[in-house]
Amino acid sequence: MSLSETLRRLNAAAEPSRLRILAALSSRRMCVCELCAALGFKQSVMSQHLRVLRDCGLVEARKNGLWVDYALSVSALSGPSGKALKTLLAEMRTDETICKDRKASAKVNRQALCGDAPKQRKSPPRA
Repeated sequence: MSLSETLRRLNAAAEPSRLRILAALSSRRMCVCELCAALGFKQSVMSQHLRVLRDCGLVEARKNGLWVDYALSVSALSGPSGKALKTLLAEMRTDETICKDRKASAKVNRQALCGDAPKQRKSPPRA
């Protein structure tokens, strides 16, 4: 990985909200609704943060039926930026906010939040 890619990843992870997302995803895969419920973000804000994390290779998205599951990417934990991220995530385990986020992340469940599947928008009737 080039120095510019490493710096891009570290800059993306340096934003506090994105760091909280990375910490939540370090324990398990989660969908957007679970992340929003656990961390208290609006869906639009969460989606923007996930886009930044996905674009720089820290997070991967995988389609799971109608859901999209997010997880830390394998490459996120490798190389110099991966070593820094692992160290940072380990150090953050004692942070009060991260501890609250982890407890909330462990309790959220997509079926309880949204039912069995994401709600589909109904098309207006055709004339």
